[in-house]
Amino acid sequence: MKLQQIQGEFQIQLEDEKTAHIIWEAIKPEIENSPSTRSKMKIKLEDKTILLKIESRDSTAFRAAMNSTLRWIKLAYDIIKLEKGDRLWNFQKTSNTN
Repeated sequence: MKLQQIQGEFQIQLEDEKTAHIIWEAIKPEIENSPSTRSKMKIKLEDKTILLKIESRDSTAFRAAMNSTLRWIKLAYDIIKLEKGDRLWNFQKTSNTN
């Protein structure tokens, strides 16, 4: 019995080409040097869209590769936002009246 390989393609569209390029450059080494033998990933940049392709031997490896890569993308995006002075979370000030 041969197991079928799992594949997925994702498109992450960002607000501008500069942001997409910075994120692509930041995560490209992680993808190209992945130590996993159970998953293969490819990344491509087109204008302001990052294209990610994942191929895995099993669903566990696929999910792990997808989650790791999406976390790297989110981390890079959050760092860019912080550098620009944007807030990541919108906390509302509440008053405590007695």
